Amino acid sequence: MDELAFRSSQKFENIQVQANVVATKTKDALVLYSQQAKELTLRLWNSTNTEELKVYLRELSNRILNNAKDFRTFVIYYVNPQNIFQSAARVFGTKRDIYFGCAGLIIGVVIGISIGLAVRKKEPILRYMQAIQCNHYLGCESVTVIEDAIAPFQCGEYEVLVNVKAASVQIIDVQICNGYGRTLRRLLQRLYKQSDSDLPVILGRDCTGIITDIGCKVKRLEVGDEVWLAVPFWSQGTLCQSVLVSENHLSKKPKNVGFEGAASIPYAGSLALAALDEAGIDSSTAFDKKVLVHGGCTPVGCVLLQLLKHWKATVVTTCYKKAVPVVQALGASDIIILSESSINNKPFLEPEKSEYTEALRNLLTELEMRGTSYDVIIKTSNNYVRDQDLSKYCKQDGTIISTLPHPLSSDSCGFINKIALSLFIKVKYELQ
Repeated sequence: MDELAFRSSQKFENIQVQANVVATKTKDALVLYSQQAKELTLRLWNSTNTEELKVYLRELSNRILNNAKDFRTFVIYYVNPQNIFQSAARVFGTKRDIYFGCAGLIIGVVIGISIGLAVRKKEPILRYMQAIQCNHYLGCESVTVIEDAIAPFQCGEYEVLVNVKAASVQIIDVQICNGYGRTLRRLLQRLYKQSDSDLPVILGRDCTGIITDIGCKVKRLEVGDEVWLAVPFWSQGTLCQSVLVSENHLSKKPKNVGFEGAASIPYAGSLALAALDEAGIDSSTAFDKKVLVHGGCTPVGCVLLQLLKHWKATVVTTCYKKAVPVVQALGASDIIILSESSINNKPFLEPEKSEYTEALRNLLTELEMRGTSYDVIIKTSNNYVRDQDLSKYCKQDGTIISTLPHPLSSDSCGFINKIALSLFIKVKYELQ
């Protein structure tokens, strides 16, 4: 152990000696380098180039000081009211002319500022919402869900702002995606200040929701009312978070119907009532009527079945096999099951010879077998059945009515006709 301690002490002594040597050498090197740096700095400071730079900087500072003194003298001279008045007198002449000139200058400045403040364009306040829009007239492929649609927030005198709770998709939304009503939409949206263009257009023609704001002249509705509403085909739609509509387009929703259940009734119900009114059927005349509803499971067809059943009419309807339980529950007296091969995925086509498929023949065969003549035939489904095909199953004084969107001649009119139509609509709008 003594030998181990002796050897360890020797090691520590050697390390200490080496550390002292390293410290001494480092100190000597730092002193040497500092002396060399000092000598280099002195040589640079006393060099010819440094002296020339010093002289240049001294001349530059003197020049700046002289220019500052000259500018100060210039400002003092021209700011002096007496000198200003003398200069103005040399330009304008008499004191009277100077006074009139100053007065005119002051009045012009005041008028200019006032006009500028009056015509100043205020930055619009924009709010955004989610919406389902059609961006191009290329069919359903042009429909997108966006997060930054401009949301309405300020009501006019007779307008109501509604927070949408539920909305529905109608047959006409498919037509709109293919360009239905594009000419009238462009003209009427400009007149009613909804948009400067017909695209993009928000889809959806009806909805339910809660009123969040009303115009100052709205009397029959209040904030917080639960309402349902429908909008025309040319207007912005309801598949969004907020809609701004006229007071005439909405009413209070029945309390015993939920938002989702009532969402598809306003637009489809309006079409159904319009069709029944055209046919001359109401609660007092429907008892002995026989009505054929082609497409009993469409939104309009569902409303028609329930109304006619409630009014004690005899209702025959057509539908696909999977919809039979629905139309039975709605009150159909007889059901004609359509073939599944009938123009699937081609809704609302114009009747052509190529569209007369086996499904159409089966439908006409079923009608022939029943041998019934109907007072009214209402078409709510695919337009592959032409009126002349159904006319022999209708009574002589009966009518055939379609609730599908009728073609608009304005969608295919030329440039001159569009100008004439625009002038006509503007004149009619101003007169109203």
